Amino acid sequence: MCRGGHRGEGLSQGALRIGYNRGMRITCREPYDFTLSWGVFCAFAGRHASPDGALAMWWHDRPTAVFLHQGSLRPPVLDVVTEPFPGQSELFRARLRGILHADLDLKPFYAMAQEHPVTRGIISDLHGLKPIRPTEIFQMMVIAFSEQQVSMAAARSIRERILQAFGAPVRGLTAFPRPGDLAGRDIDALRSCGLSARKAGYILHHAAAMADGDIDPAAWEGMADEELVRSLCELPGVGRWSAEYIALRGLGRMDVVPASDLGVRRAVGAYLAGGGVLSEAEVRDVLKDWSPWRGLLAFYLLAHQRRSQMGLDQAQ
Repeated sequence: MCRGGHRGEGLSQGALRIGYNRGMRITCREPYDFTLSWGVFCAFAGRHASPDGALAMWWHDRPTAVFLHQGSLRPPVLDVVTEPFPGQSELFRARLRGILHADLDLKPFYAMAQEHPVTRGIISDLHGLKPIRPTEIFQMMVIAFSEQQVSMAAARSIRERILQAFGAPVRGLTAFPRPGDLAGRDIDALRSCGLSARKAGYILHHAAAMADGDIDPAAWEGMADEELVRSLCELPGVGRWSAEYIALRGLGRMDVVPASDLGVRRAVGAYLAGGGVLSEAEVRDVLKDWSPWRGLLAFYLLAHQRRSQMGLDQAQ
């Protein structure tokens, strides 16, 4: 389980060495259990995040270490210490709020889940859990490409090699490479990280397109969910599963479900359909009445299943 949460351990030692005078606070919409949420997030995050609540990200072209600690539950308040201290701190705070889903209101979802005997128990066990987003949409795209048709362990190993080869160190962590850090690289440099030639080519294509402004994630913000998924599917190498995965996890679209995902098909089948592995069509049918929370429900089912099977520290 994640250390440094609201259970009294305090901020990480790295944050304490930096000092409280460089901190800020974020008040979140309740309920929010940061320790639980971080434990689910950081299990597969790799060296850009640590179990004690630390995260590496880019801000104003500088790798920045962020140390987080939940000071109180009611209201949920996060103490934040950074190194270096971010310029335009209010914009940084807003960015961090988005990454943490600080403003996500879980109460309507919980009210719906209370009506079902299975999900009632799940939300009780995972009360206050919110998904935490990758710090950059490009990072989410690399995550999606790395996880196509391979195991989670293999995908994590690939991303760790990418971090080691192209990331930027800061306070013992590594900030994930930006599009410009990969654009123009030789394909063999990425293939040496464990990627196939096709996946490496897709990543390099999107790195160059995002660095040049040909892909602008800001253009996706006003799109309806299905329009967004269709738009993502037009990008090279992005199929329906990748598009829905990027929309849910990377862009916070809580009603989008990567229904063809094997883990989702297993979890939905196990909890809501009497067991067994469902087809993509069956997943969509089972979840049709859960809108606008279908993606968030799938996230809860996966987190609960992995927590039950192998312990929260191994859940994503």
